[in-house]
Amino acid sequence: MIDLLRPYFALIRATLIVAALVVAFAGGWHFSSLESEADRLKQQNAAVAEALQLERRAASLGAALAQGEQVRANAREVRAQTVTKEVVRYVEREKARAAAGKPVVVLDADWVRGHDLAATPPDLVDAGAVPAGEAGTATAGEALEAVSANYDQCYRWRDQVIGWQSWWRVQPHDRAPAPVQQD
Repeated sequence: MIDLLRPYFALIRATLIVAALVVAFAGGWHFSSLESEADRLKQQNAAVAEALQLERRAASLGAALAQGEQVRANAREVRAQTVTKEVVRYVEREKARAAAGKPVVVLDADWVRGHDLAATPPDLVDAGAVPAGEAGTATAGEALEAVSANYDQCYRWRDQVIGWQSWWRVQPHDRAPAPVQQD
């Protein structure tokens, strides 16, 4: 029987060689695709790690900024309570003086108009002055209440600006954007 197969040995050998080459090519192609997928996954993992690091940094900076805002708010609250006590004390003394028939400081309409004009944001002020008919008189206590409320709002805005400036300083605005990888 082997004698019958002798003419086909060369063909069988060539077929086995071709089959081995096909298997080697397919194995190499498969290994190459696995290696390519591994590289893609490494890049993806690196991008995720960088994003997590940025997220942690943002959370840490956010917490630090919030803590700074809380410190400013606490200081502002302590100051506001102190000022409020003093204003209330002054107004109560003023009312007691008025009830006793003693003189009370009354600010005229020109003073009130000047205060209102100074407290009005520039974009809301007409070219002319505040009309005299719109301003009335005020006691010194009423003026003190208005002025302390104006300062309180001013300090809130100041702290807000400080917070935005702190936020801006920690932003990575001087870094170039990372190049986008194309597959």
